[in-house]
Amino acid sequence: MSNKHQINSVGPTDEASRILGVDVARGFALFGILFVNAASFSIPLGEAFSRSVPIEEGWQGRIVFWFTEVLCAGKFYPLFSILFGAGLAFIYDSSLKSGRSFGWLCFRRLAVLAVFGIAHIALLWYGDILLLYSCVGLSMLLLVRASPRVLLIVAAIAFSFGLMSSFGLAALSSLSGTDKTQEVDDTMPQFAREMPEGNSPIEKLCKVLSDWNPDEKLDPRVVQLEHEIQTRGPLSNAILLRLFVYLFSLVFYLFITVWVILPCFCVGAALAKNGFFSSPNSVLRSRLMVVGLTVGLPVGLLATYATTRADDFQWMSVYIAGSNISGPLLALTYLSAVLSLVEVYPSSAIAAAIGQLGRMGLTGYLLESFMMSALMSHWGLALFGSTTSTQRAVIVVAVYLCIVAFANLWMHRFCYGPVEWFWRSLTYLKWQPMVRP
Repeated sequence: MSNKHQINSVGPTDEASRILGVDVARGFALFGILFVNAASFSIPLGEAFSRSVPIEEGWQGRIVFWFTEVLCAGKFYPLFSILFGAGLAFIYDSSLKSGRSFGWLCFRRLAVLAVFGIAHIALLWYGDILLLYSCVGLSMLLLVRASPRVLLIVAAIAFSFGLMSSFGLAALSSLSGTDKTQEVDDTMPQFAREMPEGNSPIEKLCKVLSDWNPDEKLDPRVVQLEHEIQTRGPLSNAILLRLFVYLFSLVFYLFITVWVILPCFCVGAALAKNGFFSSPNSVLRSRLMVVGLTVGLPVGLLATYATTRADDFQWMSVYIAGSNISGPLLALTYLSAVLSLVEVYPSSAIAAAIGQLGRMGLTGYLLESFMMSALMSHWGLALFGSTTSTQRAVIVVAVYLCIVAFANLWMHRFCYGPVEWFWRSLTYLKWQPMVRP
């Protein structure tokens, strides 16, 4: 497979024009994303966001915690975002060469992605990123036309705004927690309140939330009802729960996540325009790896330590700044390392296997959600709330290997992943060839 990116038409990138390193990086990112997301599939929302060291699990739990927080959390969705931005730049370049409108092509691509995202949220998981990608991607209809310098300036401005908004949310959280000692004493009897009456768990959840005091910690009844819905259903309640949690999370997405995704889109597009992905032995790759290891990794370690003490505003600020800085830096480090290794070992069996998954990255992402839901939800094995972080790490590795095996079997026979085929066909308004000649 060629490592040089050449586009001769407005259609999808053909097999001979793909960059193997990009596919491997995308497949590798799916592993890290699953490692981070596994907790959200497996345990109640309040526990998933607590970010506390699982001391009761012994040294295995500590290793999983530090590995996930330092090397995975906040690092792989920026990597995925950089690759997504680069993909839009490649499509724009293709459109210029063919003389066809990039705007409508990209708009259809993002609109279909939004539909996938909404279905993903409702049917599988509230932590979807596809809908955000489609919305933020609309800004790239204009930005992708800019020079690399302008793209990097926009990325810096957006990143700075996101950092300031993160500090603002942290400050508000700290102010709302002032004098909590007295508040806890006053509200302790409320934690013993009985479960309200209702015809369904979702109706009970609405009643619990209607009289929830924002100054309280998470009401145990919320955890109990979430567990009941996830393990017993029915499907209608599970869908309503996912939609509610997604809407609840929009504040976090709009003030923090969007302002990481947009800069990464811009950086990815700028790198694509500068030949970063197709230039062997790139000096910039070496520099990015050095910066990532000397700055990104130590800052990530500090941020992880800070998250264990995030009740204090000063430490919360350290965590926010550290994670926002280390995430993109380590994402660029991973990308540079993968591209360089694939160029040195282009015939590696591991690279070939992961690259096949990367070629069907959207299918792989949705398959991860499907398999984790099948393991944790009421319609599957209903393991929700019953696994440790160590067990989830084993599950993640097993699920990922299954998806890699499926991708290799599928791509041996077909040109695209099943979801990619449908996505591309709607994007280009023409049914794409599916079966290999």
